[in-house]
Amino acid sequence: MADLIEITKNLGLTTKAAKIYLAALELGEASVQQLAQKSKIKRTTLYYILDELIEAGALVYTKAGKKSYYVAEQPASLLKRVKERISSFEDSLKLLEAKMGHINKKPRVYFLYGSSGFKQVWNMILDTKEKEYRIITQGENFLDYVKEKYIVDDIIAKKKKLNVLSKQLISDSAYARKIISKDSKENRVSKVLPPAYKLPFTEIITESIVAFISPKFSNMIFVVENDGFSTTRKSVFESLWHLVN
Repeated sequence: MADLIEITKNLGLTTKAAKIYLAALELGEASVQQLAQKSKIKRTTLYYILDELIEAGALVYTKAGKKSYYVAEQPASLLKRVKERISSFEDSLKLLEAKMGHINKKPRVYFLYGSSGFKQVWNMILDTKEKEYRIITQGENFLDYVKEKYIVDDIIAKKKKLNVLSKQLISDSAYARKIISKDSKENRVSKVLPPAYKLPFTEIITESIVAFISPKFSNMIFVVENDGFSTTRKSVFESLWHLVN
């Protein structure tokens, strides 16, 4: 039952609303008292949630004589409603983003860890729809998070599919030379930094976010989401880029 509650919550319902919906689904046609008993939720609380479920299209209110009943919407129909709402939201997304552009957004900083965080940050980078990013790296850092196969088959494959380009400053090493040899195939231009440059963190810079990745600090990743910070880091990168042969 607990799993079904969590699954149902994915439709945008609270825990109590999910319990009531599942109770109604199991009972078929149910009174308030039956729903309260089945869901183990107090009747005083139940009334408020029933109104929310009706408004969400998850329940239908019906009467037979003097008695009132509630009937659960079929799961497939409920899913269809949710998809229609998502589609409507997607249609309005550009308008909403245009509104957001007039707001002075506060910087956001958040931390991720391990291989799941590594995958998440790359999804964030490639989901920005930007066509170029910049990276300063030692190269081998990524292998502490995922296998090289994942980097090639998932990250680079998605990057190529989206036709995203990258500019890379990488510390000189045998592994770095191996990466650079694939530049033309992987939509990348690289310049080599002298081995004296120590890079415990890899830095990835887009127009809107900057990610710092390091296996040396508990496989920590932290992301700064702010246009101004990204512009600053991009300017620093470009200055260094033009200094390196």
